Amino acid sequence: MQNFREYLRAYRTYVSANLGWRKALLMTFGGVAGIFAPLIISTYFFELPRWLAFGWMAGWSVFGYVFAPYGMWKHHRAQTQNEGGARSGDA
Repeated sequence: MQNFREYLRAYRTYVSANLGWRKALLMTFGGVAGIFAPLIISTYFFELPRWLAFGWMAGWSVFGYVFAPYGMWKHHRAQTQNEGGARSGDA
């Protein structure tokens, strides 16, 4: 849980310094809307084949997971700590 709190602090700092909250919230809304796009299209416009809707949602989820900021941050942090430990052990 401490890792998650540290991530949220780092994310808040990054968003404040680089993106801005409006852009961050729009990107979040776009990601959530993308997951539910087949449901919205099927409800309001025309019927989609079920395999297409499932494929879209599964693909969007995989895409979101691969590019998830927390996963990338945690992986990068672990690599940095491992490299730092190896360097200090060599000296």
